[in-house]
Amino acid sequence: MNNINHITYTSKDGKKHVGNTLDEKNGYTVIECKTCGFKHIVPIPEKELLDNLYKEEFYSSEKPRYLTENEEDFNWWELTYHLYYDMLERNIKSTSKKLLEIGSGPGFFLKIGKERGWDVTGFEPSKLAYEYSKKFKVSVVNNVFNRSTANESGKFDVIYMETVIEHIDDPETLISDVKSVLKPNGLFCVIAPNDYNPLQMLLKKKLGYMPYWVAPPQHINYFDFDSMEKLLTKLGFEVLESFATFPMEFFLLSGQNYVDDNKLGRKCHFMRKKLESNLYIHDKDLLLKTYNFFAENRIGREFILLVELV
Repeated sequence: MNNINHITYTSKDGKKHVGNTLDEKNGYTVIECKTCGFKHIVPIPEKELLDNLYKEEFYSSEKPRYLTENEEDFNWWELTYHLYYDMLERNIKSTSKKLLEIGSGPGFFLKIGKERGWDVTGFEPSKLAYEYSKKFKVSVVNNVFNRSTANESGKFDVIYMETVIEHIDDPETLISDVKSVLKPNGLFCVIAPNDYNPLQMLLKKKLGYMPYWVAPPQHINYFDFDSMEKLLTKLGFEVLESFATFPMEFFLLSGQNYVDDNKLGRKCHFMRKKLESNLYIHDKDLLLKTYNFFAENRIGREFILLVELV
């Protein structure tokens, strides 16, 4: 590593990562990496550390209330996932509707897909989440996804990946592995935190907020709409649709500082759920138009990108 403003870091694979420093936390530095084309931390955590984290610790130590809170949110997740399947169904060219979810967690997305007539499979490294998903009687492989582990499952029409790529030590290899098990003209849906977005930068630069979205070593990569689109285009995909999720930064800008207050965070989340549920029930088109507008302006807590392999 060089000086604090400009860093050159060589990863274990011999790749040089060069970029300016953005933030530092927990002994890691976020850089605007010119080599990769997206922001990520250095040093990049060892694969063994990551494997242990997601197989053994993530749902027990790192996010002990994750499964409980997801149960509380199930009705909202159900509405949300129906929206996502609507998007997939208006774009898919195949009639077989064979879908793979990478990082299937508690299995909610697979459950909704199965009920809609999809042939669904999940890959989930956490034993705890894998066991939980069994209650939905969906096919889940208790393993990390990569080219070799996925080959036995055949080719897929759609691959869905939600809040996974920010945790991966080598996103480009992961997407290449996705391509290897995706049918021609197959769809790939990527959902990830929209980090260093305009609202976050306003909060940081004008209102004195620390970069609360920086969370190493769990979050290695910090994508936004543009950097994710560029990477997917580089690897042979074409963007079909883009949406954002609700900009939770609106609450912070309204004086509701939930960053270090989990109770307030849940309260803000419940308000967000109520807003989205009412729009979904009473005017689904307006909900989609609103979230498309957020995407066009590069705001929203997560981005949703649907791309086609071309």
